[in-house]
Amino acid sequence: MEPTTFNIGAYVLIPILAAVLGGWVGAFFGNKYQKAKEDERMAEVRNIAIKALNIIRHYDGQSYVKAENQFNTDLTIAQKRTIIVLLHKLGIPIIVPANETFNIHRIHFAERIIDEKEIDGIILQINQKHCDNLFFIDAERYFGANRQYITIRELGKRYVREVLAKSHYNSETKQTNYNPDWYKTFGLGEYLSLRYLHEQACFDVLYDQNGNAIPEKIEQILHEIDMGLWDNYLFGNYEMYKNAKSQIEMANAFQKALTQQQQMNMSDTNK
Repeated sequence: MEPTTFNIGAYVLIPILAAVLGGWVGAFFGNKYQKAKEDERMAEVRNIAIKALNIIRHYDGQSYVKAENQFNTDLTIAQKRTIIVLLHKLGIPIIVPANETFNIHRIHFAERIIDEKEIDGIILQINQKHCDNLFFIDAERYFGANRQYITIRELGKRYVREVLAKSHYNSETKQTNYNPDWYKTFGLGEYLSLRYLHEQACFDVLYDQNGNAIPEKIEQILHEIDMGLWDNYLFGNYEMYKNAKSQIEMANAFQKALTQQQQMNMSDTNK
């Protein structure tokens, strides 16, 4: 029996279709397997971050410094390296002391009170997978490149909590009153870095009708510092600012005196 055209076509096409279908099925299930493995890997990483946050959460109401030892002991170097940048970007006050370089073996925290609700909010963000892109960022490069920014911003937030939040605004005199010894809790270098911010952060909108700082406004400033919105004040040149301010005040005083003299001259002319 001689082969027909149909038989020949089927003989040629069937292996081709089988190969194409087999490749598609293999790629489909291969991608699903790879995605499942990646999801499993990311779930493990999220759990590491949540473990670290629960360590901190255990010290609710105490300083972050109290959590340092357990944080560094209970987490391996590999675990810390995976999550440390994420924790910092989400608001955990990780600092590099001025006399040290970043050391993954010994993570340091700023002197700040741990708030259980804040930690719970960070855990919620992680569980909702909003922060997966922040894992695995090179810690040494991140903290090395951003050391000055991290240090100054943490200093700025400390100023906001310890000084600005405890200040009082007098609506009659339009003056902000601070503890006269506020600067004594800061080192000389810290104080010099804070002078520009100290003069610029006294806005009346931060205070309620009794002149007390509004907690929500203070928290908003802390969040804005993390976002870099106050860097111009934290990194501004104070001496340049004072010189510019003096020039403006002198120009205003000269203009005022000139106006008064002109008015006096006009008054003498009209007599």
